[in-house]
This record gives sequence, structure tokens and C-alpha cells, in this order.
Amino acid sequence: MKISLNWLSDYVDVSAISAADLAGRLTAIGLCCDAVTPTPTDVVLDLDVTSNRPDCLGHIGVAREVAALLGMPLKLPDLPAVPTAAAKAAELTSVGVLDADLCPRYTARILRNVKVGPSPSWMVERLEAVGLRSINNVVDATNYVLLEYSQPLHAFDYEKLAGHRIVVRRPRPGEQLVAIDGTRCQLTSDMCIIADADKPVAIAGIMGGLESEIGPATRTVLLESAKFDPMTTRRTARALSLMSDASYRFERGVDVVNLDQASLRACQLILQIAGGELAAGVVDAYAQPFVAPEVALRPQRVGAILGMDVPEPAQLDILARLGLSPYKDGGVIRCRIPSWRGDLSREIDLVEEVARLYGYDKLPAGQSVTHQVVGASAQDRARSELRDVLAAAGFDEAVCHGFLDEGEAELFGYDRGVHVDPRVRKTNNLLRPTLLPSLLRACKSNQDAGNTGVRLYELAAVFPAGQGQLPDEHTELALVSEGDLPQVRGALERIVERLTGQGRLAVEPAEVPALETGSAGKLTLDGKPIGMLGMTSRKATDYYGLEKPLAVAAAALEPLLAAARAVRQYQPLPRFPGVRRDLSVVVDQAVRWSRLEQAVRDCCQNELQALEYVDTYIGKQVPPGKKSVTLSLVYRSDEGTLRSEQIDQLVAQVVAALGQALCATLRT
Repeated sequence: MKISLNWLSDYVDVSAISAADLAGRLTAIGLCCDAVTPTPTDVVLDLDVTSNRPDCLGHIGVAREVAALLGMPLKLPDLPAVPTAAAKAAELTSVGVLDADLCPRYTARILRNVKVGPSPSWMVERLEAVGLRSINNVVDATNYVLLEYSQPLHAFDYEKLAGHRIVVRRPRPGEQLVAIDGTRCQLTSDMCIIADADKPVAIAGIMGGLESEIGPATRTVLLESAKFDPMTTRRTARALSLMSDASYRFERGVDVVNLDQASLRACQLILQIAGGELAAGVVDAYAQPFVAPEVALRPQRVGAILGMDVPEPAQLDILARLGLSPYKDGGVIRCRIPSWRGDLSREIDLVEEVARLYGYDKLPAGQSVTHQVVGASAQDRARSELRDVLAAAGFDEAVCHGFLDEGEAELFGYDRGVHVDPRVRKTNNLLRPTLLPSLLRACKSNQDAGNTGVRLYELAAVFPAGQGQLPDEHTELALVSEGDLPQVRGALERIVERLTGQGRLAVEPAEVPALETGSAGKLTLDGKPIGMLGMTSRKATDYYGLEKPLAVAAAALEPLLAAARAVRQYQPLPRFPGVRRDLSVVVDQAVRWSRLEQAVRDCCQNELQALEYVDTYIGKQVPPGKKSVTLSLVYRSDEGTLRSEQIDQLVAQVVAALGQALCATLRT
């Protein structure tokens, strides 16, 4: 926000302070001055105004801050002297607001017999000093008030308004508007427009229409001063890619009370520089008149928060200088919050006001800083262990971009999801329903750079489509590896073993989009589905330009964390050696490893310490329709070293169980 010192001097006397000193003091109270630029006739301050202080987007708002800072009186424009004609505004126009949520207040005034032409040099100089070019005297007057009161105004050519009336409403289907800058705007029902009796004439809070703009032939002006819903204004401006000085202020909020004063001020200026006469009165559609809220401040609370004593009289003085009308009520100070300070709603806000005017530089510097130390939660510890396991397995963590193209999502079986408005983000505008596409793109980048043996994982939120309007947001763990599938599966099994101690990860063969048939399956944890695992299909490999298929896996993190042990259980080191026996059994080709594993575990042998899959063979030495599966059994006892006769007996139990459950026979 550019502030002219000459202009600022109209409202507060700054003659006793240099521009550089004023810039420094404004910065100290939260209005950061980025630059002080002298001109031949003026000095311009470039202030960085935070979004919660829209009142400081005008010279009067900054003047209020300066007056409070320096303890100087504030001089506002003298408005009661604005003359009016016999004609009444209410007889010349009407205002209808069809949705008060979109427009809490709308005022209209009528000026007749104006003469549109160039603006006087003093106004042109002031506008140009702060970066606005002169257009004509009527439009310049509205821009002048914009930069004075931080209240956007709009002037319509009254004769170009059908029915000579204003209707604030939502657009009808198919309605369009050509804005003053020539942009053709397709209007939608979630926007707010200003219309006459027939058609749209302006986009509320953003820009007027070309058809009703002020021109050299204009003689009668309808002057708008209003407040529009900030969120609607913001969404509309971005949807139409149509930003303006007006939308910048309406998005942050304008003063619903003083917008009428701003309208009167603009009328005063137009009469002064364009002539004409002002119709008596104002057409004012005001849904709910403003009632000043009260906020209480405990004087002792100021000292407790700031760590220094601020005398109560000083607190009252600061709050009074800021226009908050403080008064004592028992042991508290109550403040009536004016309409231009919508950022003040809590006691802590008043504490901050006292601190910034009293002086942040007076805050004591402590010798130490204390804060409560909170240990890592069980989930944080589980995540840390997960990362440790993957690092030990040779996987590097990746942090990838959070958006995909629709084509990538469809490749992995997601035909719908959460999109960003394509007018805001034209490509890659789908929030990731899975992490695998991002990791595959990362593998392609490594491949192009000549990096081999890549193993990557990512832990991040995904947003697959849910049953309702909201996505099924959850955290996913995804892995990719240039190695074989057992490496990825082994890493996942080690994670489950490390986190849960006894949880069982299994893979059930299944058709999975983007994965090769026969080399893909669904991951389950203790029988509950959590994700997928497999080799990338030819289609997916070609889509990403990869030289060979990759082993991939994706699993929901929440089930893993839910199954994680809060406290790791201690187990003593084995005292006696284990004995390994490999067993090859012949079963039907349709029999899955999971059934073999379950049949072995159903034997409930306490001595069985480990059961591992070794190999599968299909060939001449096995009957047609059969396959040979080799499994490894590890036995150990805590009581002593197992003898061969004991091992043979345990193995015989397993063979009998497999024969009974799966008609399995020993391979000879």
C-alpha cells in the first residue's frame, strides 16, 4: 500500500517527524515499511499491510495509526457541507438485495447534470503518486475515495441501467458480462452480480461492466458503495482470473458503517470537480445494522502475558487513542470495537494492541526459555521404527509432488478423485489417490540420470474418492525397487515383525490395475486387506518410460500403526541351537502358499520357530497338474537341544497335516 505523506498530512500532522523516522515507527507497530521514495513534490511510503488490517489499505486508516502512535488529533474530511437538490434519490432509483449473505449492505446515490472530463492537477498528482493513472473526473473521484477510506466505489451511467434500478443477486443460467477491461466473463450461480432490471451490469466487488461505464456523454451517475461477502468475492475473482484494487479490499473486508461516509465523500468530490447536483437522501439496503461488540481486558493479564508491568492508566490511554472507547467496569477494562477493526475479537487482541503501542522494544529479554517437553507418541515411535527398517533394507525416502494427471490415476484404477479447479491449475490437478505414480516418475528421473539399483519409499497422505463428497483421506506407505519382488515383500514383512511382533502379512493373488497378472496380489494384515504388491505391468512400464518392470507395493499406514505394540517385549537370546529341515511336497497347482502355511501352523507346534517359503517347481519330475513346493522349517526348544528323533516326529506331524488338508505327498 503506497501512502503519500502530502495526502496523509490532510488527516494528521506529521510535520514534526521525518519520513524515515515515521517509516521506522510504523514498522515497529506492525505496518512494515518496505521503502521510502522521495518525489519532486512528495514522499511515498510503501507499507506492507497484513491481511487482517484492511482498514490500513487507505490513507485515513493509516492516519488513525499515526495519530494513535504520535498522540496527535485525527482530522477527517468535513462532509456535512455536501449540498443536495430537491429531487430525492429514492424517487429516481431503487435497490433490491436478493441475498443478504452476499451483500450485507448496499447504498446508492444519484448525481445529475455532471460534466465528465479531465481531473484537476492536484487529484491527478495524488493518484499518480500512489500508482494510479487518471481516467476522468468521476472515476478518479471514486478511486480517490478508495485510497482515502479503503472503500471501493463504483459509478454507473444511470441512463444505461434498465429500469434505472439496481438488483444484487446471483447470476441466472447462461448469463455473461463483458467487464470494463474487455474480459468476457461466464457467470455461475455461486457468484454475486449487480444487475439492472434486465441484465448484469457489474461483478460484485470486482469490476463493473463495459456497457454501463462512465463515458464522456454521461450526465447522470448512480454511485454504489457497498459491502460484499469476502469469500464469495475471493472465489469469483480467482474463477474469472479478474483481480482489481476493489476485490483486494473486499476480500479482506470493508467497514460496513463508514461506507456511507465514503459515498458522501465521493459525492462531495464529484460536485467539486465535475459539477452537477446531488439528489437528496440515499437508497440504503442494510440487512442488519452494525452493533459494536464489547471485548473485556483484565489489566493484570497484560503484565502476565507481556512479562512487564504496563500501568493501567497507560493501557486506558493506548486503547482510547486507538478509538476503542475503553471504560472501567469493576476490575476489567471494556472496549467497544469500532466497525473498522474487525480483527479485534478477544482479550489477547487487546493485549497485542497495548503491546505494539507501548513498544515491543520495551519487552524484557529473559535469560532462558522454558517449554514443556513431551515425549514421542506411540505412533511417532512406530513411524521412526518403520523408517529405520526401510533404511536398513536399502530404501531411500522420497518426497514427491502431491498432484497427478488424470491419466496416471486411471492407469492405477482410480476413475474419480479430488480435483483442483482447472482454471487455477490446468495440468496435474488431481490430488494423489496413491503414491506409486509419483515414485515411478522418480525412478524414471533416476534412470535418465544413470542411477541404478534404485529403491525408494514414500510416506504421505493420499486422497482416493470416498463414498460421500469427501475423499477417503489416509496415510499410505509405498515402495518401489529395481530388485525382485521378494526384496519388497521382505521389507514389508520386517516392518510388520518390528512393529507388531506377531502380526502376519500375507499376499493373496489378485488382479491389480497397473500390475502384471500373475505377479500381483492384495496385501493383508492378520486377514484384513491393507494394500497391494506386485510387478509393474507392461502398460505401466511403457507409460513411465522405464527400461524394465519394477517391484512395487502400497499399504495403508493406519492398520500398521493400530497393530503396533506400545511397548516392545523382551525376549532372551536362544540358549539352544535351532534345527532346519527343508520339506518338498507335491500339491495341486491351484494350491496357494497361504494355504500351505496355514496348514503347517494349524499343527500348533510350540517348537516351530520359523516357516519360510523356498521354491516352487513344475516339470517332468512332477505329475501333470501338480507342483512341488519346498518349504523350510526351523525347530528350537527352550528346554534343551532337540534330538533327531524329536525332529522327525514333528516333521511327520506336518506331512500328515498337509496330506489331510491338501492331499499333499512328499516329493521323492
